[in-house]
Amino acid sequence: MMHDTREIITAWVAREVLPHEPTVRRWAVRRWGVSIDVDDVIQEVYCRIAALKSVEHIHNGRAYFFTSARAVVMDSMRRARIANTKSMTEIDCFDVEDDAPLADRRVEAIQELARVNTMLSELSPICRNIIALRRIHGLSQKETARHLGVTESVVENHIARGIRRLMDAVADQNRRGENVR
Repeated sequence: MMHDTREIITAWVAREVLPHEPTVRRWAVRRWGVSIDVDDVIQEVYCRIAALKSVEHIHNGRAYFFTSARAVVMDSMRRARIANTKSMTEIDCFDVEDDAPLADRRVEAIQELARVNTMLSELSPICRNIIALRRIHGLSQKETARHLGVTESVVENHIARGIRRLMDAVADQNRRGENVR
């Protein structure tokens, strides 16, 4: 039953969310500019969707995507504001300025990158290429298909399969209690 739910959510994401990603990316960049990392925002939205037990309550995937992206940015800004206030207090107390990320943040980021790379390495090369072109380089489905010399349906199928496998991996790690962002 859990597998059926994952397949339903994955199909819903492919159908109702993925087509709107370029629009959400452009909107986020126009709205917040360089104050956010759009790739991180999009990834966090997908992680939040992957954590859902069902999508039956969502009537409009596009609106849900925009709302989720806005919530991720607001959460991030709220955390940054708190961290910034704390940093200012510490700087004032110690009169020390250091722009380098904290060691635990660097380790956490390295671990997260390794985890994502491990999950991606389990995908087929074409699937990895398609995900990289779509998610990292921000190409549209049509541009990705043209770049790789395949049809748009091939791109769509590989994205759906790849996201399903990644969501299954995240869900599996959640069940095992591993650190998931």
